[in-house]
Amino acid sequence: MHSEQPAPASAAKRDQIDALLDQAFAAYEQGRLDQAQGHFQAVLALDPQDFDALHMLGVMAMQKRALPQAIALFEQAIAADPEAGMAYTNLGIACMESGQPEKALASFDKAVVLEPSVEAFFGRGAAQQALKQWAATEASFAQVLAVQPGHVAALINRGHACLMLQRFDDAVACYEKAIAIEPQRAGAFAGLGDALLSMQRLPQALAAYDRSLALKADQPDLLGNRASTLLKLKRLPEAIDCYEQALQLAPRNAIILSNLSGALRESARHAEALAMADRALEVDPKLGGAHMNRGNALLDMARLDEARQAFAMARQAQPTDVEVQWALGWTSLLAGDWATGLPLFEVRWKKPGFSSEPRGFTQPLWLGETDLRGRTILLHAEQGLGDTINFCRYAPLVAELGAKVVLEVQPPLKGLMRSLAGGAQVIARGEPLPAFDVHCPLMSLPLAFKSTPAHLPAPASYLHADPQQVQAVAARLAPRSQPRIGLVWSGNAAHRNDANRSMPLATLMSALPSSGVQYYCLQKDIREADLPTLKDRPDIIRLHDALQGFDSTAALLDQMDLVITVDTSIAHLAGAMGKPCWILLSRVPDWRWLVDRPDCPWYPSARLFRQTSWGQWQAPLQEVAAALPAWLASAPKSS
Repeated sequence: MHSEQPAPASAAKRDQIDALLDQAFAAYEQGRLDQAQGHFQAVLALDPQDFDALHMLGVMAMQKRALPQAIALFEQAIAADPEAGMAYTNLGIACMESGQPEKALASFDKAVVLEPSVEAFFGRGAAQQALKQWAATEASFAQVLAVQPGHVAALINRGHACLMLQRFDDAVACYEKAIAIEPQRAGAFAGLGDALLSMQRLPQALAAYDRSLALKADQPDLLGNRASTLLKLKRLPEAIDCYEQALQLAPRNAIILSNLSGALRESARHAEALAMADRALEVDPKLGGAHMNRGNALLDMARLDEARQAFAMARQAQPTDVEVQWALGWTSLLAGDWATGLPLFEVRWKKPGFSSEPRGFTQPLWLGETDLRGRTILLHAEQGLGDTINFCRYAPLVAELGAKVVLEVQPPLKGLMRSLAGGAQVIARGEPLPAFDVHCPLMSLPLAFKSTPAHLPAPASYLHADPQQVQAVAARLAPRSQPRIGLVWSGNAAHRNDANRSMPLATLMSALPSSGVQYYCLQKDIREADLPTLKDRPDIIRLHDALQGFDSTAALLDQMDLVITVDTSIAHLAGAMGKPCWILLSRVPDWRWLVDRPDCPWYPSARLFRQTSWGQWQAPLQEVAAALPAWLASAPKSS
């Protein structure tokens, strides 16, 4: 007869544990959580290293937001079963929710090896995103989408990663797919707006932001981005209003405060812009953009020393930022500190939107540090015609160093430049370049020669009109019966600073005498708004064909007794020819005109008349009107 032997004690305990686990899982699934927790704890009383009990108690602790307890339980569960990928996934989730992304990433890295689930890859992507590991983030969410192509959260987060990687087309595709699946996700529209804004597709970005805000109104960061879009669209009042809406939701958001400062500055509300930048820096004293906007506001107010201090602070916060270096350099030049400004001015070649492209020559750049004797140097023009006229003065100095000088200029200036001393070979841009050993952009020559406002080449004149053209123009003009004054009141309308440096003809003529003077128009292009004034002032003589090129313009200018002009190439041409030239300048002019002085170190024949308030020409024009009687008394009356 056979009789059953009693099971070993361990087997009996195992049966008891299994029964308790069955009861615990059943209670958990039925929502009887207190009862489930009691059963799991009873299991641990029998076996403190039971994986299922430790793991489920961790899950329940995480659901109650008892994150430290959950983390401890998951770690005990992993100690009990180091191959349980699910525990690593949940440990990663708990660490992420408790703000420990590094520890979370280590757990998810284990999980995707042991149990490569969607949850594990998603969690790893979220941890990488928190750590700004953008390429890895994109790869993790791509793995989620390989398994579940319609995973909306993964699509949105992959879009964010592509956005940070500047893969804007991929980001747009992710966001649009997420929207197609789930059209009510505000985050997808917000991300789409950010991607479109980065692509400068501004109307579409604005529409995406509006859709996101319609779904979820209280998004201060999104409102800030929407405001930045409006700013780029030149819709300044709307942009400022939108920034202010964002600040109602987040009054201490330093970035929004700083961006509002920039918008106020663009609206010429300089004092308010300064105050807003100061508010941003109270919140975040190291915010480079706020220091930059503070500096710009101070610059606009002509508080140059304070502006330079602000730009220096911005440079400390963002030492490699090109715009910051440019601002500090430009303001230092304007303030007359060329030792600081000229080296920083070289960053212009890295500045986005700079008016000249780097030439890409293989020959080395010369900045004064090497001997030029017996070598050929190419001096090449950059930026505008006035810049070339201004800085070509250095070519004879380069020749004196023993170099053969090749001077490449814009085609309209080729003839005029032949009058320059020093024997340079003058060629027009676009013509074949001769062989040369080194090169230097014209506007880098002040740095090469270590120029300062007190020490720069400023001959009385260094460019001259062609004698034959002068003779031809002189024959065309009526005999001089009164002093001749040449007028220029506006420059290139496309110039970024045109609104500040140009004025209506009527504004200029309001300060000038209506008799006793022969006026000549020295500008080729006349704006439509000025045509009625010209029609009403037949005493302003226009010689259209004498303004078709710089050679003929120089010949006409040669016949003038005085030139009154705003800051254009004609101002530089008059100064280079040694003509008496009165230059009307905006509140904060180009750096070459410096500040707080009526004379010009570049042009001995020039006299400067400056605005005292932004956009207000009344004060400098009053000075012109007051100075004219004395000039007229000594001006030639006949010829």
